[in-house]
Amino acid sequence: MRRLILGIVGVAVMSCAAPMSITTTAPATPTQAACDPSPLMTTENGLTEVQGTMHTEGELWALLFFNQAWVDNELKIVWRVTGEGEFSVEARHQEGTLITVLGPIWGPEFHEGSNWERPGDEWGTGFNFPEPGCWTLMVKRGETIGEIRLKVLGS
Repeated sequence: MRRLILGIVGVAVMSCAAPMSITTTAPATPTQAACDPSPLMTTENGLTEVQGTMHTEGELWALLFFNQAWVDNELKIVWRVTGEGEFSVEARHQEGTLITVLGPIWGPEFHEGSNWERPGDEWGTGFNFPEPGCWTLMVKRGETIGEIRLKVLGS
């Protein structure tokens, strides 16, 4: 059990570094929850946005430059998050006992200005999801932590 906890902590520490994909094994769970993606909304400009679920005080928004997420496609996501400090984002997918963690394929790129009116500062990222299913994108900015969930479809 101690080795498993150290392994999970090691994966969490490594995921904060450069973009990469890590696969590890975790204890089996009796049942897997159905995919419950974050609710999608449409902006005044016709783009899709998601309000993040917060784990701390603050606010998180994601502007999706796609209507549906598909595997093996470069997908642009622009983020707005309140708080102070460095911005980071990682995506997690669990299939049974297999956990995949990956960083963006590009970004985060800080945006100086924008016409997207949501609280906080703005960054752009690109993701390419290698597997279909539920993906949780965890965003951190200093002490501010939130997430969105996307359902990624196979090709």
